[in-house]
Formats: sequence, C-alpha cells, structure tokens
Amino acid sequence: MRITYVTEDTEIWGGIAVVFQHLELLAGAGHDVFLTTPAAAPDWYPLKVPVYRIESISPALIPSADIIVIASWRIVKPVIESGKGIPVYLCQGYEASLKELAAFKSGIDEAYSAGMPVLTVSPHLSNLLRERFNAETYYIGQTVNRKIFHPQRNSLKRLFTSFRRSPRLLVIGPFEGSYKNVPTILRGIALAGKGFKKPPDLIRVSQFPLSREEESIIKPAEYHYRVPYGRMGVIYRSSDMLISLSTEAEGFGMPVLEAMACGVPTILSRIPSHLGFDDPHDYALFVDSQPEALSEAVWRMCHDASLRLRLSNRGLAVADKFIPGTLLARLINAFGSILADRRRVTKKTGV
Repeated sequence: MRITYVTEDTEIWGGIAVVFQHLELLAGAGHDVFLTTPAAAPDWYPLKVPVYRIESISPALIPSADIIVIASWRIVKPVIESGKGIPVYLCQGYEASLKELAAFKSGIDEAYSAGMPVLTVSPHLSNLLRERFNAETYYIGQTVNRKIFHPQRNSLKRLFTSFRRSPRLLVIGPFEGSYKNVPTILRGIALAGKGFKKPPDLIRVSQFPLSREEESIIKPAEYHYRVPYGRMGVIYRSSDMLISLSTEAEGFGMPVLEAMACGVPTILSRIPSHLGFDDPHDYALFVDSQPEALSEAVWRMCHDASLRLRLSNRGLAVADKFIPGTLLARLINAFGSILADRRRVTKKTGV
C-alpha cells in the first residue's frame, strides 16, 4: 500500500511522535509510506521515512496515495477535496473537549461528520465517535519504543530503598495546556512537601519554557524544555514516580505508558483514557484531581516501598501488552478493510 500521513507541522508533541511511529512501522513492513507536511523534518525525532514537503496544505498539493491519514481536524477539508486517495482520520482525542478549542467545536464536529473512517488510540474514543457521529471507527491502540523506554538495571533495589535523598516526582506536559491539569499537580506536590523533612524534588518536562506563573506555585528542581525523543527514557528512569492528573479531554496519555515501560510507578486521575490501559485498574494509584488527594497519594507512595514495587511490576506487565506488532497488525487490517470497502462501493456504483 502507498500511504501518507498529513500533518500541519512537525513540532515536539506526543501526537506527532505517534504519527512518526505509525509511519516507521508501516515502512518496516514493506509499505510505501511518507510524511506530507508544510514543515521541515523534525529536529527532535530521528524520523526514518521520507518527508514530502509542500508549500501549504491545499487540494492541488496533496500527493496521491491509496490511503491518506489526516492528523488534524483543520486540514480535513483540503485533503478530502484533493481526491488523491482515501481520506482516513487519526483521532488521538476528541478535540472539541479541549477548553482551548471549544470555540471551534462546529468546525471539529463538521470534520467528524464528513463520513471518513477514523482510527482511534483508545476504546473510549471509538465509543464516543460512534455514538455522536455514527463514525466508522477502527481501534488501533498504541505502542511504546522499548529501545528507549525500559527499566533501569537496579530498579528493584531502588524501589525497596528508603529515600535517603528527596524523592523525584516527574510531571510531564505544558503548564499552559488545560487538559494536562499541571497547576493542580503542582499545588498538590507543594502541599505534600510540607510533611517531608526533605521536600520532594519536582522534575518537569514541557514543550514550553518555564513561566513565572508556574514557578510561583513551586520551583522545579529540574526543568527540561523541548527534550529530544531519545532522551526521555533517561528522565523517566531517573524519577521515582510519574504524576498525571489529566482531564477527560486526554485521548490516551502516552507519558503514562512510557513511564510504566520504564518501571516507574504512577499516580493517575480517574479518566477514561487512564482507566483504559488494562483491567483490573490496579496498575496505578488513582486519585481525585484535587491537591489534597494528590498530597495524600504522594505521601503514601513515598513511604510505602511495597506499593511502589507492586505498581512498578504491574505497570511493566501492562506496558508489555502495547507491542509494535499489535499496532501494526491493527493498522494494516484497518487499511485493508477500508480499501476493500471502497472497492466494493466502486464496483457497485461504477464510480
């Protein structure tokens, strides 16, 4: 199959990394794949497939392919109008649920109502889109790069050792993005720190520089800005736990999966994407998204080595289910079904 994914940019976002993973898996399976974008090749991810750069995302400039995967609701219309291939949408979260995009809900809903097949990364997204838009959905899931995201060699010793230093609490995501709920996490960590002789060290990772507003809540011990993809595993393995209190607008939560693959125990909010990793929900310490609840969870995690070990082991087992072969098989099956349906329609209508 000839397949292209179309993106507006190649900036350092988890959703863009997912697009790159798809392309590389499909290329490894022998398919003719490439990225189409008006942006330059990424400087933060070692992308191993061709980049077809276009001046703008307009119908005349879209290249021909059997399958054209659209990575943003904003570019659905020109790709469909191009008629250069079967348009397929990649949904990594229902965009209209984001506070920042609420004003664009009509345009987002119009994109989902266009009749395209939709690939989803979480089961709850498939359910939502079928119920709201009667969409043809294909759950494909996610995968994690085990060459980058793996446990450290002495992880067992570290989990059992009482903290002779300040515990390292990892928080990933932009302070400015409402769906990551970072301000609530920071307030919870600041509150928890009052009960420690040595307050926990906050380790932050973001796409944006540290703002004065964020620093006014709690000053991070380390702040990592625009981290290259290949270095993220090192940051996970240097941490004692990951905290994510994302809102229900979170489509999947890739940092959670990457942390679990590194053997890092997690404290998570009770949202569909976090609860969708596995069943039963015993792979994380789930809490209400309130500073007081998080403070208690941080205290418990820091003082209970057996809990950390249990969550680390269970998280590793969960991460082991998100393997490249499963994602690749789901992608190929989805594209095969979509092409077969189109051929049946074409044969029936003669169009």
